[in-house]
Amino acid sequence: MDVDYFAQDQYKELDVNATLLDDITSVGGGKTQTELRSLLGCFLFSEDDVFKRIGVLSGGERNRYALAKMLLRPSNFMLLDEPTNHLDMRAKDVLLESLASFTGTVVLVSHDRYFIDKLATKVFEVGGGGIEIYPGNYEEYLWKKSGQDEILEAKMTEQLAAAPVAVAAATAAEPKKRVNPMKLKQMEDRCKQLEQAIAQAETDIAELEGRPYVNAEEALRVAGMLEQKRGELEKAMAEWEETSAALEAMA
Repeated sequence: MDVDYFAQDQYKELDVNATLLDDITSVGGGKTQTELRSLLGCFLFSEDDVFKRIGVLSGGERNRYALAKMLLRPSNFMLLDEPTNHLDMRAKDVLLESLASFTGTVVLVSHDRYFIDKLATKVFEVGGGGIEIYPGNYEEYLWKKSGQDEILEAKMTEQLAAAPVAVAAATAAEPKKRVNPMKLKQMEDRCKQLEQAIAQAETDIAELEGRPYVNAEEALRVAGMLEQKRGELEKAMAEWEETSAALEAMA
């Protein structure tokens, strides 16, 4: 088994002085420049972006590049720890598409419900000194945990036994819920605002993390600013994930 691991701070392992194209060529496994640039393009690094030094990238861009680089390595088992941290919606969809086509096994730890729902086929619940496995995605896991599947199955069995024709007719006649176009537009606009806020927070965090040490007082001030910015990023990410999930459900 060939195992690959992606950590939350994977970007710290990158060579900040190398350009994207030079760095990925070093692990390209004989792939041509065209193939490597195509891969980088899939992860939203296009044209002159490939000549940027890794050190000038934001936290989100570094994570995105680290994921692209990891997918070049020949492995059949990947461990991913919060792989969507700092990724915007487009980059997240690119990663989802790449992992969905991966022929090996992926084990991921994530607080991103949208990502888990789209990718997971099993959910592992760890607790009480043991592991319980639930087939399906996160929504199915929550459903099973609530016991609603057993309750629904029992009710449906009872109803079908008593009046199968009536149940079928009621199911067929159930109207499709209409989506309020104004609410939909507001949610889409909010998603865009949050994506911009997330990108700005990532840029601010990267700038603060890159500041040289001056003295203890300044270091404490920068640490406080970093904590505030990370809190803003976490809050924006949580709202974006919730809004995106709601939009997905309305589609």
